[in-house]
Amino acid sequence: MAKVLIAYGSRYGSTEEIAHAMAGILERAGLETQLIDLRRTKQKQWPSIAPFDGVLVGSGIRIGRWTKEAIAFLKANAGEFKALKTKGLVVGAFVSSGMASTPGQEEEARRKYLEAVFAKLGMTGAVDTYDAFGGVYDLSPTAPMGFLDKRMLGMAAKQMVKDTGTPLKEGARNDLRNWDQIRTFAEHFVQLVKEKIALRDAE
Repeated sequence: MAKVLIAYGSRYGSTEEIAHAMAGILERAGLETQLIDLRRTKQKQWPSIAPFDGVLVGSGIRIGRWTKEAIAFLKANAGEFKALKTKGLVVGAFVSSGMASTPGQEEEARRKYLEAVFAKLGMTGAVDTYDAFGGVYDLSPTAPMGFLDKRMLGMAAKQMVKDTGTPLKEGARNDLRNWDQIRTFAEHFVQLVKEKIALRDAE
């Protein structure tokens, strides 16, 4: 059975929910999937990517930045991603961001938060598929973040409504992720993994 690692860094839960949803899609497609929360797992306990047929790396975006743990995971494995690709490893990456929640800004989010990061880490060409998904504007009183982050999110939400007319409910959790987009991305990743395995087995 093909094995896939999903390694993610999530600050407030949006990316974690995406990672778990993807894991379900991969498992239903017959792939053995291991999830690792990079923020809650010490770096020395991060698994080697060598035993896997596919690796998906995801991160939330805050103030234009990945989580530091997800970036550290990319840096630690950048060379191995390239080396293992010659043996059939499939690499994917995704982010959950406010920019990708904004109509017409999805392509800019991919360029800024994915392609630019790959270029900086010397990983251009090492990632087979990537995408930027919308995020969650949690304006509810129970949002899992501190006062400053709640204030910043509230300001960003007001600006988004002003700029795009996107309706957001005050005092509520607004999920702006496109779950069809997420499912399509995961299914494409499954297809890539199965194609690489078929080619390897045919050699």
